[in-house]
Amino acid sequence: MSPSIRFYFDFNSTFSYIAAQQIDDLAARHNHDVDWIAVSLAHLFKEQGITPPPLIPEKFKYLAVDFARSCAFANLPSKLPESFPPPVKLARLAFWRLKAKDDALARAYAKAVTRAVFGEGRSVGTVAEITKACRTVPGVTEAEISAAAEDKAAKQAVLSAVDTAKADGMIGAPFLVFKGEPFWGADRLDQLERRLAEG
Repeated sequence: MSPSIRFYFDFNSTFSYIAAQQIDDLAARHNHDVDWIAVSLAHLFKEQGITPPPLIPEKFKYLAVDFARSCAFANLPSKLPESFPPPVKLARLAFWRLKAKDDALARAYAKAVTRAVFGEGRSVGTVAEITKACRTVPGVTEAEISAAAEDKAAKQAVLSAVDTAKADGMIGAPFLVFKGEPFWGADRLDQLERRLAEG
């Protein structure tokens, strides 16, 4: 089954966490697969001239309320990290390094890391912190995470992902594309599922 849904996310995106915990099950219910694409929102926003919502006090105040509520509705734990936005450069590189070797492992890794950041409020800025966040994911080792920091292919994958995201019209995360139709936000998963059900 080839991927038919492109799922753009970033490890420092609150609502990417919610979508990451649900998208694979949602797609599988309709016999679809998902292509997970980790994007650097900072790079994307800079090129588009967009001010990240967390840097706007009024929006961040609302985001904190909306995030907790959205997690509760999705039956997911929620806790914003003290440092916001959290440092996730290494986590992003490690995702692409893992994806090049094992797509399923990369997904499991992404789910564990986003859960650690936004479900438990933990930092994932270092090799040790990422490794701890993935302690229940077989195959994710400290050596693998450490190597990601200098992985040229992973760095290029991040840059290429931004170009692909721009071509798809991405303006925030999570961002999903199905048959050319974009869906922005975890609160659009129900609309995506209706499209999938329509065939």
